[in-house]
Amino acid sequence: MLSRVAERVYWLARYIERIENTARLTKVHAQLMFDLPKSVEMSWYGLVQITSNEDYFAERFGDERSEQNCMALLLTDRNNPASLMSSLWWARENIRTTRDILPREAWIHINELYLLTKQRQNDFNERKKRNALLSEIIRACQAFTGMLAGTMSQNETYHFLKLGMYIERADMTTRLIDEGGLYVSQQQFDNEEDTYFASILWAHLLRSISSYFMYRLQYQTEISGPEVLQFLTQDEHFARSVNYCLHEIQGVMSKLPNSGALQKQVQQLQNRVLSEKALSIGSDQLHDHLDWIQRELSELNSLLYNTWFNPKQVA
Repeated sequence: MLSRVAERVYWLARYIERIENTARLTKVHAQLMFDLPKSVEMSWYGLVQITSNEDYFAERFGDERSEQNCMALLLTDRNNPASLMSSLWWARENIRTTRDILPREAWIHINELYLLTKQRQNDFNERKKRNALLSEIIRACQAFTGMLAGTMSQNETYHFLKLGMYIERADMTTRLIDEGGLYVSQQQFDNEEDTYFASILWAHLLRSISSYFMYRLQYQTEISGPEVLQFLTQDEHFARSVNYCLHEIQGVMSKLPNSGALQKQVQQLQNRVLSEKALSIGSDQLHDHLDWIQRELSELNSLLYNTWFNPKQVA
């Protein structure tokens, strides 16, 4: 398999996962702002922070942190590589140039999704229409992932798809936890009513990554921050927890050549994630821990490039 083809397949999966996560995050954030009282401060700018686009936002919009500006940056700005439309465009380009190794239906599916979203781009300006379009995008991404899982051979192409998907998923999960912790740390939940609203916040966080139902099956008590943190970082069975993603990444890497150093790094990261037991929601220690995981995933991406996509030439 050519390294440039493997790279495009890897990024195809990352972009599809990013599109779905961005759509989920935006839709759930809108609902959360309706459910929480005015005393609980929340803004659309939190979505900009999750995607680490503060500098770019300031450059383009300054201090105008309106819903319209935040949605433009997060959903439609083609100059922002983390925006939904930018991710969708790049996903389409990557699958267009790898059509010879992927099911034909996969190209048709993504091309139709791109054309649909581009045609209805103005729907992002109106909240009701935006949520309806985001729901369609989420279903389309899920259908695409399921299509590949059910129709592809478990070969190197599929391994690189899974690799991209789980690295992107682990990174986004840490960002969501960090943002939820930030909201909690900014509030004064010192009475029973406010504690109830904290539970609403964590419930919406779970819903943003489709983990609410599985969480409730495992924990039969009231939703609490520490249990949400444990579930989303250390659970070994839930498909979107950081630990599960790292386990899957290591399993995929074991089936690819020259992956010894990569597997070792993933194992070290997984051990560190599982060893953290005393982190509290909204604390600086938790923020630093999640930030460290994100840096490690970025380092893993760089090592992955040096191993498979842009290996150093030996004289």
